[in-house]
Amino acid sequence: MQETATCLKFWAGLTNIGGTVISVEHGPYRLVFDFGLSYAPGNIASDKQVRLRPGRLVHDYLCLDMVAPLPGVYRSKDLYDSPHILSAAESPWQTIVLISHLHLDHMGAMGLVDESIPIYLTAESLELYQALSAIGEGVDGAREYSACQFGVPLTHGPFVVTPLRVDHDISGACSFHIRTPHGNLLYTGDYRLYGTVPPISPHWLKQAEGLGVDVLISEGTTLRAPAEGESVRIAGDGTLPDTLTTEDMLPEKLRIILSNTELAFFNIYHRNLRRLAMILDAGKATARTVVLEPETAYLARMLLARGDFLETTEVSASLVRENPAQYLIQNSYRNCLALLDYAGLGGSYLHSNGTPLGEFDPAYARLRALIDRCGLAFHYVGATGHAIPEHLQYVADTLAPKVLVPLHSFCPERLTAAKGQRILPERGTAYRLDEGLLHVVPLA
Repeated sequence: MQETATCLKFWAGLTNIGGTVISVEHGPYRLVFDFGLSYAPGNIASDKQVRLRPGRLVHDYLCLDMVAPLPGVYRSKDLYDSPHILSAAESPWQTIVLISHLHLDHMGAMGLVDESIPIYLTAESLELYQALSAIGEGVDGAREYSACQFGVPLTHGPFVVTPLRVDHDISGACSFHIRTPHGNLLYTGDYRLYGTVPPISPHWLKQAEGLGVDVLISEGTTLRAPAEGESVRIAGDGTLPDTLTTEDMLPEKLRIILSNTELAFFNIYHRNLRRLAMILDAGKATARTVVLEPETAYLARMLLARGDFLETTEVSASLVRENPAQYLIQNSYRNCLALLDYAGLGGSYLHSNGTPLGEFDPAYARLRALIDRCGLAFHYVGATGHAIPEHLQYVADTLAPKVLVPLHSFCPERLTAAKGQRILPERGTAYRLDEGLLHVVPLA
């Protein structure tokens, strides 16, 4: 009798940032992780002037390569003229979906998964998601989600999944350690080696080492093509370079800016609750009234139990002009025209990883032009949520897996294996896991 194989298939998120979808199968049992949207500013569906078709989202996203063509997860009614993709009702697998964290490139399509398929998030992520849904920031598709706990194994058929807390710039982020009949996997999700005190990452690495890692599936967001004269090989180093800005440096940077400016606006990504708490603390420390938009105020009350702010849709410009140094005002991109009410007054605009995030987004140049027009000084008060290249290589070297699979990167080939295999997977190719090694499954 032939032994049942364990197979991995990589569906999306390989040589770009986001939209990562991977499946692991053993007989009728299947795990899928993550289930994000592939974001591209040039994609027509990313244009806010284009009306999305609610009843045909799956169809349209499949056509635009924004979601993975994964069989057995979508509702029959959503597939329309995509007969080559099995619906969930036709699926031969018992599937569960695992979500590592709540950034859209990892969970933006999870609401499109058929309700019969359980979707697991950490309890912290689920609490955050419920609050986001309450302010209109849930994903498309109404369905239920289930909670898993850090460090507590979850069994699905032959698979044992253990969520391990990682350091990232959002609450509830985890990696997944997966024990299979033919070897152990670690999917890192997104992570960094710095950001919290006490640090999370050393404990995470010890946990992963203790559980054993045969196949390391690692993010590689910060990997870039080598500069002229730079070695292609990245030297693994777990120390913090002097040039690296960490989360713990931001409060002091913010304090210095606020001590040398009168009027101040800020733009944050309010899924980063720690950053939101930092803003509130800075307001208190500098005797400024922090003005929050209603959606962010809801998160501050519900998830941080804070009330030390003024909630309003639009603060009175005449009132602010009387004493501009008394205020620290939230100004998200959708409300950026409110800055015109303060043109010529001077002051500072604090960009703290809010949207638009950077130059890759066409909206970023428009925002910078408006800030300049209003006579505001632009300050970046942020930190990346991703491991720098030296840290990515350090983790790969430390865990020393039999197989290294870098992805979620424009240059995954920069990450190298100290020993064993390094596989740059091809989209849709199946790999058989055998004694901790991966072998390409020939096409039938």
